[in-house]
Amino acid sequence: MKNKIQKFSKGNFRIPRPEVVFEETNLVLIIGEGEVFRGSFSIRSNNDSAIRGLIYPSSFRVHLKDSGFDGNPARVEFTYDGKGLPPGHVEEGKFTVVCTGGEYELSFTAIVEKPYVTTAYGKVQNTEDFKKLAIKDYSEAARLFRSRDFYSILKYENERIFYLYDNMRKWSLGEQALEEFLVGVKLKECIFLTLPGEGMLFEDIDQSTKGVLTLTKNTWGYMLVRIETEGAFLKASKAEITTEDFVGNTYEVEYYVRPEYLHGGRNYGALRFITPYETLVYEVEVLQNQEYDENHHVPELLTAQVVKEYIGYVAGRMELKTWVDSAIEKLLSIRKIEPQSEMYQLVQAHVYIIGNRMEEAKWILENYNYNRFAIGKDPLTNCYYLFLTALIRGNRAHTERVLDEIGKTYLRHQDSWMLLYMLLQLDQRYKNPYKRLEVLEQQYEFEVHDVLFYLEAYLCYHEKPTLLKKLGQFETHVLNFATKHRLISKEVALYVANIASQQKEFRPDLFRILERLYKLYSETMILNTICTLLIKGNKAEQRYFVWYQRAMDEGLRIARLYEYYMITLNENTFRGALPRTILLYFMHGNALDYKKAAFLYANLLTYGNDEELYLGYREQMVSFTWDQLMKRHITEHLKILYKRFCAADEMDEGRMEAMRDICYSYEITTKVQNMKCVVVIERDGEVRQRVPYSEDEGAIIRLYDKESRVVWESMDGRYYTDSIVYDTKRLFYEPKFLEMCRNFADAAGRQEQGEEVVTTLESIREKGISFFDEKEVFRLASAAVREENYREDAFLLYLCFEMFVRDQYDKVTLMYLANYYCGATRDMKRLWNVALEYGIPVYKLGERIITQMVFSENLFREEKIFEDYYMSGNAYFRLKQAYLAFVSREYVIRGRSIDGCVFRIIAQECDEKEELTDVCKIALLDYYAGRDYPADLEPVLHQVLREMCEKQLILPSYMKYKAEWLREVQLFDKAMIFYQASEARCSFSIRERHRRGSPSAISLRC
Repeated sequence: MKNKIQKFSKGNFRIPRPEVVFEETNLVLIIGEGEVFRGSFSIRSNNDSAIRGLIYPSSFRVHLKDSGFDGNPARVEFTYDGKGLPPGHVEEGKFTVVCTGGEYELSFTAIVEKPYVTTAYGKVQNTEDFKKLAIKDYSEAARLFRSRDFYSILKYENERIFYLYDNMRKWSLGEQALEEFLVGVKLKECIFLTLPGEGMLFEDIDQSTKGVLTLTKNTWGYMLVRIETEGAFLKASKAEITTEDFVGNTYEVEYYVRPEYLHGGRNYGALRFITPYETLVYEVEVLQNQEYDENHHVPELLTAQVVKEYIGYVAGRMELKTWVDSAIEKLLSIRKIEPQSEMYQLVQAHVYIIGNRMEEAKWILENYNYNRFAIGKDPLTNCYYLFLTALIRGNRAHTERVLDEIGKTYLRHQDSWMLLYMLLQLDQRYKNPYKRLEVLEQQYEFEVHDVLFYLEAYLCYHEKPTLLKKLGQFETHVLNFATKHRLISKEVALYVANIASQQKEFRPDLFRILERLYKLYSETMILNTICTLLIKGNKAEQRYFVWYQRAMDEGLRIARLYEYYMITLNENTFRGALPRTILLYFMHGNALDYKKAAFLYANLLTYGNDEELYLGYREQMVSFTWDQLMKRHITEHLKILYKRFCAADEMDEGRMEAMRDICYSYEITTKVQNMKCVVVIERDGEVRQRVPYSEDEGAIIRLYDKESRVVWESMDGRYYTDSIVYDTKRLFYEPKFLEMCRNFADAAGRQEQGEEVVTTLESIREKGISFFDEKEVFRLASAAVREENYREDAFLLYLCFEMFVRDQYDKVTLMYLANYYCGATRDMKRLWNVALEYGIPVYKLGERIITQMVFSENLFREEKIFEDYYMSGNAYFRLKQAYLAFVSREYVIRGRSIDGCVFRIIAQECDEKEELTDVCKIALLDYYAGRDYPADLEPVLHQVLREMCEKQLILPSYMKYKAEWLREVQLFDKAMIFYQASEARCSFSIRERHRRGSPSAISLRC
């Protein structure tokens, strides 16, 4: 640069100017996160001239290997420091090239690329790319999902996505976990299956038959499907399938119907398709042997009806004649279905005997084909026949023979209740209820469960209640039968209640008996026994509340009755005030759980109008309220207590924290079964809540903001994100308490805020100016300049200039820039103008501008800058001479328009006898030729004109000066021919024709 200026100052302009060409007009820099990009670009000249120059990058992140270059072509190497920049950051910048061929700008775009993972299918940079990979190859996506490289993909995704994956790595990384992740981050919907219909019907299967049904899925993804069969005749070809087995969106499930497991009639079975989200049932029905008699159970049904109606007759609810007519009608229907059955024939005769219709019974027995020698083959039927004959004849001798025959048979078949029944009816010994009951109890050991057996046993107790001395298994079964069929008398009922009250523990079977007894006879004694047994058994379920309430209404005095009344009471459905006896009982303390205690206190506050009662409760209510608040409990009734007793002036930090937790408490429920607990991933990614889940009561969690994520854990250890539908209900939303908590947090200075980055030079260097507030950056830059005592620093210089571009500057930063800034000429000129307005010395800046413009031979509107620089008195003489020579040459040769101040400076230099090139003097004479000029310039112009004429450097414009000056230099009577050529070398000839004689020619070269 100095060499060129020196040559220009001596008027040597024979320096070839290169024709600059850039191979690229815009550079795109793709930079990895936290990496330093290394790049380069080339500059060449089309006219083989060497290029020399300097480069100014617009970004402080760009560092040049060499700020200057020389050659043809010239290669410029640089680096871009991407450390601290987030992926997605884009910076538009430029390289300002100031060279011997001119001044140019080469733009660049720096893009910080997101981290990525390379797979067989290309780059994966974000979740959308990962979704495309999963659609193409789920196995490849699963491998990437299990790899820790997956963190780099999620690094700049939404924090909720990152934290979900971070926690899922601790739980499971299988295919099902990947499916839940994709659903949880809204990249896909949950997979559901569809069946082609409700079921299939087969008929008359005689060999193994294959069935096929088509499962349809709604979307892509992975899911395990377990196939279970219901019914031994069904067998599935596979016990498990996955969605990878599907062809497109369908899968054909094969199953087999096996005839060896079928029975006659209708066979019901089902295929169950169990997924993590649902269970689908496909019913299969097989009609086998359609000729099968579906009425084969009718005789049993009619027989049962006959017996049931007989019990009604014994209980007095039906007339004998009505029962006999109904029984005969049913038995005739049975005999039509089974005409060969001798037993039903004999039963019909027995019914006639009970109904005192002896003639019909005799006719049946006379027509019965009895064979006394076949008694061993069918002893029961033959004994039954003999029994009926004994009832009809009433002959003592015949009865004794029949008893002897039946007795012998019973000895061989002691487990036969029917034979024992015959003996009980004929043998006079068993007319005593004690003896009869003794035999029946022995028969019970053979596990007899016949209805008539229990009827006979109960009739013994009915006849003599004192026989009931204990409540063993036999007695309980008899009483259960009697209460079920409403046979039991009031006397027996009270006797049973008395014995039951002496029991030491609760028995469900005994409770059922007592419950039926109370429905039959609403006696206080029975109610007292029921409640006593319930309390002994610690029965606190809500279904027992009705008994405790009845006892309260009856005014019974039972230990701990009031406690169990409150424990079993359903506080959600109870309406109205509690009984006063309850309120008085618990006034001096209670051991109820917090829900019941809260209900008790809330009921008093809501319905109570007794001031004395309220004052008796107030102290324990207030203490209870604060205790429950600290335990973070919340119910509908606790809301009433919190609103009543939680005053702002009594809230300390601990109570405020507890109130905040309660205000953000939610009840969460789902219809999906087998859920173990609810997990909450907080905003910061931590899991602080793992709440057990109950299908009856749900779970209570705290959701402080919308960024919290709910995850379900099932009994089998699976985790579900948004694939499960659930409901949330806010339990306590009171603006008053929310505002109270916020005000307390503000006063304590604990309002949640994001982490702020302090504005320092280092943080700006790392994150860039755009990350911070412009005013803060400007204040920091201005202060740093003063602190550094205006010492030059490259980054601080960059910072000040960027603020200047954004119209953020003061005298400090302007002076700093005027002293040191170098860049594009346009930028320096703008800075010069602003600094001049602020009265800041700009001669150094002007010198850099003039130097750069002369070096690049790219001058435009710089005259005022040069004038200021010249008038400062600090102008470098070589630069001054070079500039004046160059602009004079431009004026003379190219006719460039130049401000008059430049010529006044040339005139001043000539007047002071400073060394100037001839082109400056020629330009001076040419400019003022024909113009008005001040009187003080006249001697200067006159002297310069003489010098130029002496050197034979004459222009036609000289002819415009004064005639006496022209006579002095012998130009007054001369004619001039002026020709301006485009090339440095030219030749021309002048032909002159004289008035007389031939023409003459003069040849000239230049």
